[in-house]
Amino acid sequence: MEQSWYWRAGLIIAVALVSLYELVPSWFYFRLPPGVRNSEVYEKAVPRWAPAPGSHLNLGLDLQGGILLDMGVDVDRAVKAKVTRRADAVAEYLKDKSVEFESAGPAAGGLRVEVRAKDPGVVQGVVLKSFSDMVASKVDGGVQFAFKEADLRGFREKAVEQAEKVIRNRVDKWGVSEPDIKRKSNNQIQIQLPGRQDPEKAKELLGRTAQLEFKIVDDDSQALDPAQQKLPRCESNRAGLVLPLPAGGCWAGDRGELPNGEVLRTMAVANTRAELDKVIQEKLQPLIDPAKDVIGVGEVTIPNQAVAVSYYRTYLLRAKTELTGDYIADANTAPDQDPIRRGSWVVTFKMSPEGSRLMGKLTSENIHRRMAIVLDDKVESAPVIQSQITSNGQITLGSGRNSRDQLDEANAIALVLRSGALPAPVTIAAESTVGATLGPELVTKGTRAALIGLALVLVFMILYYRASGLIADLALVLNGLLVLAIMAMIQTTLTLPGIAGFVLTLGMAVDANVLINERIREEMRAGKAVKVAVQQGYDRVFWTIVDSHVTTLVAGFMLMEFGSGPVRGFAVTLIIGLVASLFTSIVVTRVIMEYFTRHDTARLSV
Repeated sequence: MEQSWYWRAGLIIAVALVSLYELVPSWFYFRLPPGVRNSEVYEKAVPRWAPAPGSHLNLGLDLQGGILLDMGVDVDRAVKAKVTRRADAVAEYLKDKSVEFESAGPAAGGLRVEVRAKDPGVVQGVVLKSFSDMVASKVDGGVQFAFKEADLRGFREKAVEQAEKVIRNRVDKWGVSEPDIKRKSNNQIQIQLPGRQDPEKAKELLGRTAQLEFKIVDDDSQALDPAQQKLPRCESNRAGLVLPLPAGGCWAGDRGELPNGEVLRTMAVANTRAELDKVIQEKLQPLIDPAKDVIGVGEVTIPNQAVAVSYYRTYLLRAKTELTGDYIADANTAPDQDPIRRGSWVVTFKMSPEGSRLMGKLTSENIHRRMAIVLDDKVESAPVIQSQITSNGQITLGSGRNSRDQLDEANAIALVLRSGALPAPVTIAAESTVGATLGPELVTKGTRAALIGLALVLVFMILYYRASGLIADLALVLNGLLVLAIMAMIQTTLTLPGIAGFVLTLGMAVDANVLINERIREEMRAGKAVKVAVQQGYDRVFWTIVDSHVTTLVAGFMLMEFGSGPVRGFAVTLIIGLVASLFTSIVVTRVIMEYFTRHDTARLSV
C-alpha cells in the first residue's frame, strides 16, 4: 500500500469519529420530550466530554413550531420625531448665532419646522447655510423648513433598516435559536421564532419601542392652574388620595405636598389611562403651548396592598427632550434598595462617555428640579435632582405588583434598552403560531420519507453492484453523518425544505458512485486487471463528478445569497451535502476499493 493511502484512511477515520462526537448533543436532545429540551434536564443529560449542550441540530419553524410575526414600522412617526429633534437643533443654532426669533417647533402636523421671527429672511439664510438638507417656505410671521424629498425617502428606508437591526438584537439576546428576520415591502419586517409558543411575550418584547427620554418637569409653569375650575377636586386624607377616584378624573390639589410627602403641584388624576387621556385631550391640552410644554402621564402604584391599587397622574414637562436612551451603554435589573419598596425591582443603567457628559451638564443646571424618566410615552419616575449625576441611574417600576411579574418587566426593559430603541413604533400586521402538534408531525413524515428513500437506495446498490454497492452504501451512511454533523457544528437550522435538500444530496452521492462503478466495469470489460481498472476508473471519472457537483454548488450559492426563509434552508443543506458527497464518493470509496484490490490477483464484484 502507498504511503498516501494510510493518510487518507486516517483522515476518513478521524472525520467519522468527529462526526459522531459532534452529534452526541443532538442524540440526547431529540431523545428528550419537546417540553424539556431547552431546560436543565437536557444540559444534565449531555455528557461532560461531549460538545456544549447548545451545539445540537436546530429545527426550523416548520418542524418544531413557533411564532410568525409581520411587524409594520410607523415611518411617519419616525419622520415626526426627526423633525422635532431638528427643531431643537435649529433653536440652539439660532441662539448660538445670536439670531433673534420668538419660537421654533414642529408645524404642519409635525412634518415641518416652523420658526417665528420678526425677520424671517435672516432666519432662513442662517438656517439653510448650516442645514443643507432642508428647504424653506415663508409663512405669516415666520418661515417653515422641510426636509428634501430625497432625504426623507432615505430616512424612511433607514428607519426600517434600523428597526430590523434592533429587532434582530433583541431576538438574539432573548436566546432564540436560528430566527429568520427579513424586510418585506410596505415597511414591514417578518420575524420567525422557532420553538417559541408565547406570542404575547414576543409582541411585548419586540414591539416595545423603548424610547427612553429624560425631560425636566416644568413645576414653575402655571399653565394648568385654570384646570382646577374644570375638574372636581379629589378627596384626600393623611394617607393620600381617597381611592377609587371619581369617574372622569379629578384635580388633586394645589401646589404643595400631602401629609405623606407626596408632591402634588399641577396634577390631574384618574382611575385609568383612558380616562386621563380624555381629560388631557379635552381640558388640559388647550391650556398649554406645545412648543414649550407637553403633558406626560405616569402610573402611581399604592404599596403594601393585598391587591395592587393604582391610578394615573399628569406631569407638565418641558417640550424639549434633554437626553435619550441612545446614550445608554448598559442596562440591568437590581433589587430596589428603598425600604418602602422592599421586594421591588428597578432597572439600572450606565451611560456612555458622551452620555455621562451630557447628563452631568443637564443635572448640574437643574439642581432641585424634577427630572422625568419617560419610557415609551409613560413617565416611570420623576425624582428631584439633588446633585450632579453623571454615569449611572435607575428606573423605578413601582411596588404594588407581584415581585415575579415586576422582575419579568424589569428584565424586558433592560433587554430592550441594551438592544437599542426602535426608531419608530411598530404594529403587528399579522401573527400566527405553528402549534406544537404540527411540528412533530412534519418531523415524523419528513424523517420517514428520508429513511425510506435511503433504505431503498441502499438495497438497490447492493442488489445491482453487489460488493462495490456495499462499499458505496458505507460511504452513503458516512455522507449522511457528515452532513448532520456539519449542520450541528455551524448551528444551522434544519427545515422541511432542508430535509428535501438532504435527500437530494444523498441521491447525488449515489449518482457519483454509479458513475464510478460503471466506469470500473468498462475498464474490466477491456481486459484490465481489477487493481488497474479501479485506479483508472476513479481517475477518468474524477472530473466528471467534480464538474457535476461544482455546477450544482454554484446554483446552491446563488440560492443562499438571494433566497430567504425555506429557500435559504434548502440551499444551505444542499451545499453541505454536496461537499460531503465529493469527499465520500471520491476519497472514502476509493480508499476502501484500493484496500480490497491491493493485490494483482484480487477479484471484485461490480
